[in-house]
Amino acid sequence: MDNLDKRRIGIGVAVVASLVLLFFVGKWFIKQKATKKEQAKVEQTRQQAEKKAKQALVTLHSVCRYADSVGIDTTRFGTKAGLDQAETEEKLADLLLEIRYGKKPSRLEFSGLKEAVDSSWTQNVYEASKPTALVKLAPFGPYNQLVGHYSRLRKLARSNPALADSLRLIRQTLNFYRYVNRFDADRFVLVNIPAGELNVFGRAGERLLPMQVIAGKPDKRTPCMTTYVQDIVAYPYWNVPQNIALDEMLPRMKRNIAFIYNQNLQILNDKNQEIDPEEIDWDSLSTTNFPYRVRQASGCENSLGLLKFDLANPLAIYLHDTNSRDLFTQTADRWRSHGCVRVQKPVELANLILGSQTFDAAFMTKCLVDQKPRTLSIPKPFPVFIAYNIADVDATGKLRFYKDVYALDK
Repeated sequence: MDNLDKRRIGIGVAVVASLVLLFFVGKWFIKQKATKKEQAKVEQTRQQAEKKAKQALVTLHSVCRYADSVGIDTTRFGTKAGLDQAETEEKLADLLLEIRYGKKPSRLEFSGLKEAVDSSWTQNVYEASKPTALVKLAPFGPYNQLVGHYSRLRKLARSNPALADSLRLIRQTLNFYRYVNRFDADRFVLVNIPAGELNVFGRAGERLLPMQVIAGKPDKRTPCMTTYVQDIVAYPYWNVPQNIALDEMLPRMKRNIAFIYNQNLQILNDKNQEIDPEEIDWDSLSTTNFPYRVRQASGCENSLGLLKFDLANPLAIYLHDTNSRDLFTQTADRWRSHGCVRVQKPVELANLILGSQTFDAAFMTKCLVDQKPRTLSIPKPFPVFIAYNIADVDATGKLRFYKDVYALDK
């Protein structure tokens, strides 16, 4: 092979080697470019996620400030290092739900109303977190008045630590009003035990029918509950609770059978048949041996008065008229019943719940004799809240602190 051929082969090998090298170098450059592009994309995604996480955090802090201003404990919604956008938004949604619906009050002994919590509006937490949206969550007048008092006292509390207890009591009531939002009622009855008051509220917080009530005495407490009026009974019987029949009535009946007639009582057997008191061997009876039920006949002297409002609950608690209406004017003691709630304006309350003027003012004075109980159906169940709010606003919007009659706040 001559030199020319060797040169040609060398050149060919060099060209091939160059092409191979160029191929791998090109491939490396392409890969590097793709890697840089992917890294740039990842960095952009990271920056966007970081920006959104910061936005979520800023929004959460802003809503926490608002929640704090309306008496919500926001320590449960604090953030920690490493919390991502989704976790922050979840906290934000939970906080928004509490702002709107509150927490279940700890003193409720019975919950008989079905909750209607709409969580769909928190799907866009940023839209729901706008100040204008937050304000719309609180259309109830007394709630907003109470928020105003809370804000005022918080400023004063900076120089007067003794106000801390008052603020705590206001927070409890603010939470109660938020909790009421879970039931979406156009109208509802609110009995506030410490105030000795009943109000029928409209959706915006207008007081449609305020009145006084007589609730349970301290050793016979009226329980807090959410329930509803099932029906209204005119000329009701009073089916005497067994503990009252045994502890209070039986000793008096044994001492003097005339007590039965004076109180217009009826003795019923296990078949619901009335028994002649003269035929009963009273000496053989005791608190552990009393095979009867005691009922008070209907009429003006009935302890339930002329109207009874049946409430759905297993505790035998209801609203009713009373045969001692003078108690509303002759004494300030509003806590003297066995647990049920005596109402000052039974006719007005019945007509409002029934949605018609079913009873006139003369109904309370006619007092017809030999009347049997008559049950009146209502258009739809009427919500009733029996609450224990020591701090509240009155009809004028003035802040009130009522006596802790059951000593529940100690």
